[in-house]
Amino acid sequence: MDLTTLAILFALGFGGWYLWRALGTKEVALQAARRACERADVDLLDQSVCLSGIGVQRDQQGQLRLRRTFSFDFTATGEGRYRGRITLLGQRAESVVFDPHRF
Repeated sequence: MDLTTLAILFALGFGGWYLWRALGTKEVALQAARRACERADVDLLDQSVCLSGIGVQRDQQGQLRLRRTFSFDFTATGEGRYRGRITLLGQRAESVVFDPHRF
């Protein structure tokens, strides 16, 4: 096995690991969005979240973590469609923001 083959195997392994972790993180964001919508008494539309931003930030212990922002759509009255955002720091939901909407 030469160095090129080893590098390709490493890249494929890393890509698979990252994809697996990204899907897990998306599920964490979806569950947090569902809970936030229930607390706010609004309906989560499409039952999905979409990655809208990514960065790096230190957590409270000083560890570097990926900061991901996901967006989702919700409705309060069934007539309008509004945007919400959830921010995860690592695997923990940090904040949920709802755009102004009708009650």
